[in-house]
Amino acid sequence: MDLDGTLVLSEDVHRRAWQAFFDSWGVEVTDADYEQRYMGRRPSDVITGVPGPWTGTDAAAALATMTAFILEHADSVKVVPGAIALIQQLRTKYSLSVVTSAGAQWAQHLLENVLGVRDLVDVVVTSEEITCGKPSPEGYLRACVAMRARPEECLAFEDSPSGIRALVAAGVRNIVGVTTSATAADLTRAGARWTVPDLTHRRLLDIRRSISARTAARGSNDKEARA
Repeated sequence: MDLDGTLVLSEDVHRRAWQAFFDSWGVEVTDADYEQRYMGRRPSDVITGVPGPWTGTDAAAALATMTAFILEHADSVKVVPGAIALIQQLRTKYSLSVVTSAGAQWAQHLLENVLGVRDLVDVVVTSEEITCGKPSPEGYLRACVAMRARPEECLAFEDSPSGIRALVAAGVRNIVGVTTSATAADLTRAGARWTVPDLTHRRLLDIRRSISARTAARGSNDKEARA
């Protein structure tokens, strides 16, 4: 599962960090453009891959500035309703991984101090551990390898179109789009099989029952993993 926007409501902090970056270059970015080209992606990938006045500049310096900004505003982050309970419930039966475009310091802070679930998450993949961030499938594939899980048997939670495209490219079929940062239509277009407004929604129980029924029908005795 993803972290920012999926488990915690931190998109406002990231949006303000990006806005400070855009302002420093005198660039105007619409909300629609931000959602499609920037949201849910590693800043280093954007700075090196999205054309702009920053092209060819020091991505590491920009990343350090943005990381400092979001850490400074960490106290404003709220938990997505149902996130902690869902992790606790899933962990009694399944392996769990978190794949994030954020750095290790931010991920550790959120999982340990905001959510209080770091000890329940088996695998954490952060931006420092991969070559290409979302929408590349690299992070999710790395998590699947670490959990010895087949992507097609995983259930994933994501809030951004780029994250969902990464899951689709990784071969994950059961994708729940959480509409905290993007519309249900955009998440569905990107490849989400279901959408929910938060992690308390009653539809989650139906989703889990549906997946369990299909697993039982296949006669699989493998432990189902969760991305």
